[in-house]
Amino acid sequence: MNNRLLYFLIALTGWISFPLSGQIGMGQWRTHLPYQYCFLTETTSDRVYCSTTGGLFYYKLDDHLVEKISKIDGLSDNGVSAMRWNGEQETLILAYESSNLDIIRQGTVLNLPDIMKKQITGDKSIYDIYYIGSGAYLSTGFGIVLVNLEKDEISETYLIGDDGQSLKVNQVTSDGTYLYAATDQGIRKGLLSDPFLVDFKAWELITDIPGSTGVFSSIAFFNGYLFASSEDPAGEQDQLYYSNGSGWTAYPYFTGHICHELLNRGQFLSLVDDTAVHLINDDLLVVQEMFGVNPRSAALDYNGDLWLADYGHGLNTNQGGNNWSIIPNGPYSTSVFDMECSGGILQAAVGGISRTWTNLWNAATLETFKDEEWKSTHSWDDRDLITLEIDPDNPSHVYAGSWGYGLLEYKGKEITRYTETNSSLQTIQAGHYIRIGGVAVDPQGNLWMTNSNVAEPISVLKTDGTWKSFRADNLISDFNALGDILVSSSGHKWVIVPRGNGLFAMDDNMTIDDISDDIYKKVSVVDKYGKVITNDVYSFAEDHKGNLWLGTNQGVLVMYSPYRLFVDGSIFAQEILISRNDGSGYADALLGTQVVTAIEVDGANRKWLGTSTGGVYLVSEDGQEEIKQFNATNSPLLSNVITDICVDGISGEVFFGTDKGIISYKGDALSGNDFYNNVVVYPNPVRETYEGPVAIKGLLENTTVKITDIGGNLVFETESLGGQAIWDGKNFRGERVATGVYMIYLSSAYGELSYVTKLLFIH
Repeated sequence: MNNRLLYFLIALTGWISFPLSGQIGMGQWRTHLPYQYCFLTETTSDRVYCSTTGGLFYYKLDDHLVEKISKIDGLSDNGVSAMRWNGEQETLILAYESSNLDIIRQGTVLNLPDIMKKQITGDKSIYDIYYIGSGAYLSTGFGIVLVNLEKDEISETYLIGDDGQSLKVNQVTSDGTYLYAATDQGIRKGLLSDPFLVDFKAWELITDIPGSTGVFSSIAFFNGYLFASSEDPAGEQDQLYYSNGSGWTAYPYFTGHICHELLNRGQFLSLVDDTAVHLINDDLLVVQEMFGVNPRSAALDYNGDLWLADYGHGLNTNQGGNNWSIIPNGPYSTSVFDMECSGGILQAAVGGISRTWTNLWNAATLETFKDEEWKSTHSWDDRDLITLEIDPDNPSHVYAGSWGYGLLEYKGKEITRYTETNSSLQTIQAGHYIRIGGVAVDPQGNLWMTNSNVAEPISVLKTDGTWKSFRADNLISDFNALGDILVSSSGHKWVIVPRGNGLFAMDDNMTIDDISDDIYKKVSVVDKYGKVITNDVYSFAEDHKGNLWLGTNQGVLVMYSPYRLFVDGSIFAQEILISRNDGSGYADALLGTQVVTAIEVDGANRKWLGTSTGGVYLVSEDGQEEIKQFNATNSPLLSNVITDICVDGISGEVFFGTDKGIISYKGDALSGNDFYNNVVVYPNPVRETYEGPVAIKGLLENTTVKITDIGGNLVFETESLGGQAIWDGKNFRGERVATGVYMIYLSSAYGELSYVTKLLFIH
């Protein structure tokens, strides 16, 4: 039966997609990860856990709820690579891709980071977990690690390779006498009673099995028989053997090509191949099967229902007598290269390029997060979307630039492709070589874009649907890569020229069709003395005052009043110097030792800075104060490798794109309004049980906020962060205010607009 038919049958029997997303409170986090690519499942006494390429979720067997879980919920890491439940110990162990380890028992998470922190040359991944009594045997890339579950500590490590060398162990099992290890160099066994198992000489190679020195991916002991799968180096046809101690026999009912999993599930041996999960009984007969499209792992719950992790099609089950699937709502992929927010909608590009600006050949996919739900739009004939721009008048109208396949225009599900045949875009040579590195809409609604390594490297799609391209005095035609483009508040176009080539800027004087008044500048990033600081620019953003902030390989630089380039003919950049405050008189450049890959300005004109290895920083408007710093150690941040940052000015939610997917944080700054015509105080009233902040929304930027009691006594005063002000419910003495009505007086920065509202506070 082919995969297409299998997929149809599964779809026919039903599937459920669970949104599971909800509004989050200020200062809270949530992940945005894909959950259809399932590769591991395990049942406990009341839950079914499923690990995916994006995250981890579980299904509760009693009330049928589905919950996503991550570091936000108390786990120590992201990316589960192995997990096993021990019913006797009532313990669930999670091993992560980082080699970190969590022991979960009675709702408590105990972290065991020893393997992750250990300095080991080579592979130290954890591939499987096997329990014997109070011991958990971890199959790792270097050997076997024994965890004592009574002390919750590592007690022994077995290096079982020849001469005591590291050897990748894929899975272990036991018959009560021997411990068997399926490795990349055959099956090895050692006596469990041997007190010197740490000595490689205590282990012997099983030589009577076919392909005895090859790769064995799975091993399980069941009903007096040892089963083992031999991996085909070509990845075409694995072999499954079994033995009762008197020679090995090919298992006749293994009809698949790849053996993904082999586990003793008590009453049955579960075998997962590339077509289905097969349950094998005591007579070694297949008595039950459940087919999938791309099965990877299976488990049985206490009711005897099957659960199958299908890579690409969620967690499948026959619970209730019908086959159906669970796929928590999320984006299509963990890959994210560019994000844009508008009108409360997030758009994200699944794509990317290599560090040398060559193709990765990722299918062109646009991810949309709207009304708390993710949806994906695919263009399977296109590749490598790397830049997005949203129509400011219609957040569902999106332009996406691809590295080689031209410009894609999305209007809902409708996609229009612009290439050299229907636009001014040019190709480097025949084929897919129309490389768009950046797109940006100007205040008039014209769409500007960079077009790398061609004679006319700047193009614009005008509002009337016509196109025009610019030779730009041949200043940037020969560069292999042109990156992001920014249209400043002055109408100037700024372009990143990657790989250490600085910037390009142009002024078309708001006359697109008249090139006689155009000015083009190739710009080096220099200090006030004309000395180059760095030309390695990775990101940029214009702040609310019109200053241009640059993310470079030497931290953050600022070009103040960048329009002066076209007045004075030159422009210089400045470092943001942060005093050490140690009496030395020295100062350090803001993030001067980091590569700053993303800059985003929030509603309060503060800067969110993303780095290539150090996570995320939020700094004050002038960059002098570090307000927040998030990394994978001190926060739920998925990774320290930041690809992009996007701030939703309506909700204040800040989205961080990482090399492991998207995660968001609810910030406290919103975009400012033009008038006080939609002021909201939340919550109102403030109940005695509420302990969170009071948010005053719908404000002008830099609004002065004064709160008084009904008698006119001032109890709190602040300035809004963009369009929102926050009050902790306390007076100037730090005491929670008394029950009563409080007046909130709002005044714009220059006093020309004001507004008054009320709040009921219950102590």
